[in-house]
Amino acid sequence: SIDASGAAAARRRFRVDGNDVRVAIVDSGVQPHQDLPASRIAAFVDFVNGRTVPYDDYGHGTHVAGIIAGSGAGSGGAYTGAAPRADVVALKVLDSSGAGSTSDVISALEWVLANADAYNIRLVNISLGHPVFESAATDPLVAMVEELSRNGIVIVASAGNLGVDRTT
Repeated sequence: SIDASGAAAARRRFRVDGNDVRVAIVDSGVQPHQDLPASRIAAFVDFVNGRTVPYDDYGHGTHVAGIIAGSGAGSGGAYTGAAPRADVVALKVLDSSGAGSTSDVISALEWVLANADAYNIRLVNISLGHPVFESAATDPLVAMVEELSRNGIVIVASAGNLGVDRTT
């Protein structure tokens, strides 16, 4: 997927690899592993259980972190993330079943806004599902994302996994 996305070509062309970049990952946490050791997890904040040591009891956040910043150490460099030298800030908002609350996501984004300079956070990844409950003009989650954007932080959000059925 890194080749298909153009990330590998961009790394070669622009000579960038994520060095000195920190990405906040708002998800189910991050479990340190060979491709993303604890030394590359700059901060871990658990909005679900209040724990202080990085973990991921659902697995999705670790999967996303690998796509973003996996070093390829476990595969001899064959499989890397888009930015294999980037560090991550893991903000756990999903529980062991992958469920979470919008208020925890907003709290995590508020944490990013308050701590972006201290941690040099330049991007936020939000690969979470959320149904539409109200207009984007009044949705507090949309307002928080827009506030981060106004403060120079790039937001990457998933497009969804429901396929081409326009009713879903």
